[in-house]
Amino acid sequence: MKQFFIQLNATVLLFLAFSFHCMGADTHTLKYKLETGKTYKQNMVTVMNMKMNSMGQDINMEMTSEMNINYYVTGQNNDVFDLRITFQKIKSSMSAPMPFTVDSDSPENSTDKSLGETFKSLTEIPVDIQLSSTGKVVSVKGADKLAEKFNELSNEQFKQIFDQQFSEKALQMTFERLSSFFPEKPVAIGDSWDVTMNLNTNGIDIISKQKLTLKEVKDNIATLDVTGTLETPEGGAVLQIREMDATVSMKGEQTGTVKMDLKTGWVVNSEMTQNSIQDIGIMGQSMQQKVEVKVTVTAE
Repeated sequence: MKQFFIQLNATVLLFLAFSFHCMGADTHTLKYKLETGKTYKQNMVTVMNMKMNSMGQDINMEMTSEMNINYYVTGQNNDVFDLRITFQKIKSSMSAPMPFTVDSDSPENSTDKSLGETFKSLTEIPVDIQLSSTGKVVSVKGADKLAEKFNELSNEQFKQIFDQQFSEKALQMTFERLSSFFPEKPVAIGDSWDVTMNLNTNGIDIISKQKLTLKEVKDNIATLDVTGTLETPEGGAVLQIREMDATVSMKGEQTGTVKMDLKTGWVVNSEMTQNSIQDIGIMGQSMQQKVEVKVTVTAE
């Protein structure tokens, strides 16, 4: 009997040791572990479809944008990385009601050549950001140089649209959204965590809530499932449209998949889809927009 208990205790101890080892092996720390002197690359394609009815007329609009971005790591201070950002390519196109195409690679073939030249000039201006290992943007420097390029445009509508997209605040939001997937502690397969962000798109405040789940780890690539909601704060937002106040409220859902390199924390592939309904009130009239946005990110 004594020998039986010795064997039993030994078996239990081995089981506990094995279980502890497996728990450690199955727990993963998701954060940036970037290498100084190395360049990381991402290509982001955004496709937006909008449908609405205005004064009895159905309007469908599709806008596609593409940005190819290089991130050169110039240094690191504790858990904060210094990155120099350069836009390698910027392309945007829109269908009705205002068809246009603009491409930094071929300004002469853009609908508006001056805007094409402006896009090309943006690829020559670096932006410095500080990014924490947990994906928080600490600072953005150099965005004012981008804004100066848009101030030179004669088309006021283009100036307003694109100046907002490349402002310091907009760039900070863009970079944080591309790295807002990290949990606060190590996670195992099947674990979930929540991420809430306060965003601002073209002057509209939006609350983004996401639930992320570690679905799989294979060949040092972590796959995350993403679900969540999007909505404006209670009461909506007030915008100035042609010197008139417009009230905008929005509510929607978002789903997607993110693949992350565990060695670096770099997102190598992600596909996100957002579906929302926007209610707009202006001059006593109301209209509704149905918007679908698909964002695909691939990386090297």
